[in-house]
Amino acid sequence: MGNGQGQQVAPQQQVAPQQQGNQQQGPQVGPQQGGGSKGAKGGQSNQDLAKNIPPKLNISGTILAGGPLNAATIAAVNEAAKKTPSQWRRYVAYQDVVKVGGSLAWRCNNPGNLRDASTKIGTVTGGVGTFAAFATLAEGRAAQRSLYLNKYGSMTVKAAVNKLTPPSENNTDAYLKDLEKAGVNLEGDVASQIDLLMTAVEAAEGLIVGTELPRAVDSSATAGGSPGGVK
Repeated sequence: MGNGQGQQVAPQQQVAPQQQGNQQQGPQVGPQQGGGSKGAKGGQSNQDLAKNIPPKLNISGTILAGGPLNAATIAAVNEAAKKTPSQWRRYVAYQDVVKVGGSLAWRCNNPGNLRDASTKIGTVTGGVGTFAAFATLAEGRAAQRSLYLNKYGSMTVKAAVNKLTPPSENNTDAYLKDLEKAGVNLEGDVASQIDLLMTAVEAAEGLIVGTELPRAVDSSATAGGSPGGVK
């Protein structure tokens, strides 16, 4: 849990090798700057088109799997970004899809905004620190449920939430009120409230859907070059 809605800081572009298991943070890929007049394809200049250079990414993001984005995927991401509110104008790339916009919880398949989990495939920077990212939303929910039951199952919901959503980072009192309005018994133990709690937390964290794009098949050009290190 926690605030995962802030801006990501974009370092120089680098591309991560595919990650498995409990691993380090994936690279955050920043907007690239290019000269020349703008062409019609994904913000690509006429000079770049002539040289067959891939279009420039106009938003920051993180590549967790699948290698660098090719030209067709970059163009699709740039188009989706135009329709995305500025506060969510970022992306996360997976093996077969790229998620553009939406809340961090949605982009990372992490409805509970968990900081860490053994089943994560990488991490993404949020408003306060980094958050786990999962291959699918189902895996993110499974990790959330496992954490709640195995670590906090015997605690009251109120006590658990104060640890999961500390007042130093969140308005915990307001968060608890939202859970209570959703029907969660704050004095009940987590195990007895697990189903209601999972649904209420997902709503409180804000699982806001953005645009999910399939990775394009065209591999004639990619962003960033050969696979590199992970920041």
